[in-house]
Amino acid sequence: MLTLKACLRRLKARIVNEEIRETKFVNEESDDDEGYNETPQMAMRKTRVRKRPREDDIKIRKEDSRDEIKEKFGSLKESFNDTKDNVTRLQFEVDCLRDEREEMEEEMRLQRVELLKLIEFTKVLKQEREGDKNTIKRQQEMITNITCGMVK
Repeated sequence: MLTLKACLRRLKARIVNEEIRETKFVNEESDDDEGYNETPQMAMRKTRVRKRPREDDIKIRKEDSRDEIKEKFGSLKESFNDTKDNVTRLQFEVDCLRDEREEMEEEMRLQRVELLKLIEFTKVLKQEREGDKNTIKRQQEMITNITCGMVK
């Protein structure tokens, strides 16, 4: 059974996936990948990573004009926002992977319990089979004793 936390993460994945679909990727319309389903994590990895601002673009010199300084701060702010977005995406991906791991662990526990039940069931069936063999053996002995008693 899914927890509320897992349901919210899945809803968030759908929302993020919708936002990612709006951006166009290289060769997005190619027919090479027909029938290939992409997970939200794979789509997140495709997003472009911006290059870090160069050292010269960041340094503020005395001869820089006010507009140049504003442009540098704008560039830094944009880089910072991109980094925050990437961190958020990575945190979300970690949460998704954690949920998947928890679901797999739960599935493994259920399978382990089912396996133990099946093992116990086979043990019971073996015991019943042995009991049936013993019963058949006794019945055959009784039949041979009865037939031997009639022949004499």
